[in-house]
Amino acid sequence: MDVTDAGAGQEMAEDGPVPLIAAPPSKTTPPALLAGRFRRPALQGLLALAVYLAVFIVGFALPLISHLNVPNIRQYWTDPQFYAWSLRWWPYAVSHWTNPLFSNQIGAPHGYELAWASTTPSLDLLMWPVTAGFGVLVSYNLVLLLVPPVSAWAAFIAARRLTGRFWASLLAGAVYGFSPFELTHNWQGQPNLTVIMLFPLMVYLLLRWWDGTLGRIGFVSWMTVTMALEFYTFNEAFAEMTAVWAGALLIGLAVAGRPARLKVARLAGLTAVAYLGAVVLSAPYLIYSLRHYQGALTRQQPAFSLQFARLIVPTSPQMFGLTPLIRYSNHIGRSGIDDYVGIPLLAVLLLLAIFAWSGRVNRLLAIGFLFVLALAAGPLLVITPRQTFALPWASLWRLPIARSAEPSRFIIFASLALALALALWLAAPTKGRLAKMARWCLGLLAVAVIITDTPSSYQAINPIPHGYQPPAAMRPVNQLPTFLTQGLYRRYLRPGEIVVVLTQRGNAGMLFQADANFYFRIAGGYINASLTPVNAIPHPITLVAHPSTVADRMFEAYLRSAGVGAILVEQAWEDPWMHNLVKLGMHGTSVGGVTIYPVAPWLASQARLAAR
Repeated sequence: MDVTDAGAGQEMAEDGPVPLIAAPPSKTTPPALLAGRFRRPALQGLLALAVYLAVFIVGFALPLISHLNVPNIRQYWTDPQFYAWSLRWWPYAVSHWTNPLFSNQIGAPHGYELAWASTTPSLDLLMWPVTAGFGVLVSYNLVLLLVPPVSAWAAFIAARRLTGRFWASLLAGAVYGFSPFELTHNWQGQPNLTVIMLFPLMVYLLLRWWDGTLGRIGFVSWMTVTMALEFYTFNEAFAEMTAVWAGALLIGLAVAGRPARLKVARLAGLTAVAYLGAVVLSAPYLIYSLRHYQGALTRQQPAFSLQFARLIVPTSPQMFGLTPLIRYSNHIGRSGIDDYVGIPLLAVLLLLAIFAWSGRVNRLLAIGFLFVLALAAGPLLVITPRQTFALPWASLWRLPIARSAEPSRFIIFASLALALALALWLAAPTKGRLAKMARWCLGLLAVAVIITDTPSSYQAINPIPHGYQPPAAMRPVNQLPTFLTQGLYRRYLRPGEIVVVLTQRGNAGMLFQADANFYFRIAGGYINASLTPVNAIPHPITLVAHPSTVADRMFEAYLRSAGVGAILVEQAWEDPWMHNLVKLGMHGTSVGGVTIYPVAPWLASQARLAAR
């Protein structure tokens, strides 16, 4: 299954593939001259990374550059605060020699299990120096800025190894790193879903082994480390990677010619050794997770399966005013664009399969793409939210690990297959300038269709959702209150004191705690919808919104049993119901943008009233 079968008409050399026949100097195009100055793969890789960074920052992320020390992304939501908290948690747990898979800093006094929460430990530990030196907010915002360009760069590295072409690989990297899935979840603040650079790097290692520039020991060692890093980035993606690797190797055996079949079998054996090594490295986390399995975890609903219509139907704002298409886009359900790849990219894969089916890599990509779509469908084939059909392999999704996975997330592997197909399509030798121009027009159109339907940070930095009218008492901002930023909490709270944070900023307690470097513990907190309250606030505390004799007693009982020392209300995000604390007889102190209600004096007064 030689990569030279891909139809690019190239052979492998020490620094990657080179053309069999050099183009005459008089016909060399300006882009080729520019790329010729950077013939060394390392320099081309640096240039590609610089291009991706510049394009991403200017086109998508300018609002973040001047506000790196401010929480920017979707402050009305819970996930960004959780992942910011995670950046602080893993370094804290490791440096304090405490179990990083359980935290009594949140959900106090009992704590929360984190084994089935996607804390992205590999990223958290990688960013440790930045977090320690500049704070958790700077570290988190840098992650948002760097992850998509680095993902694009990784795809570029794999595509360039496969084709030897700079410009073709540059476009392929953009398709992968700036895909709707990647940028949607980046601006939702979910690094567990956006740290996807390891998958194309695995392809790169495979290609290096296949062309003989990486030996067996090197391949197994690097692949073991890469797979283990993927586990410690997101264990659900590791499970998905397992299925994709197994399927790809079986497809490779099927499409390989007789001479190459033995080599594919050796590749499968080496990959299995690397996989076992990764499992051994992941064993402490894996064993603990299985021992603390949370049966409540489930994602097997139509909303989590791939919606096949979304592969080609963009969101309604991108329909350019065409009313019938807008209605159809709104009709087919989920408005998210995670699954979108666009017609041009699919056309590239189809044309590659039709006109270059003899290329075994082309066959591998085409069949592999269909295999990934079958995985992404999950247990249900979803045409529209009302049209679903059970699939024959639905029972496999009831397994413990699969039950908590979202099938539609397999789309990232489909995006990688399409990116590599685009690189092969653009790198293939073409007779005639017109045919070559047609190829590049289709390739550029494929990238344009992807880019125009991806979100940017311009929408995500709004502190409240578009169209939401906050109550008059709420004036939401992204900035943290000076109570935190100026360290005023040290004057009003004891180290390790349990506090409740009341605010309409999503999951603010975990954000406040991370910014204060775990100076205080919090009651409540959100780690995922299956295991913790969605609003991150303990249920007895929420009863203050609807006061009654029973609710007040439950509220008082909870404060006593949980050992809560203070309630903090963020003034910019407070709702009118928070004033019910005053009606209960609590006395607060306003300082640095928060109001602090000490709990002990109020509980003492309640005890005196009960004794009368």
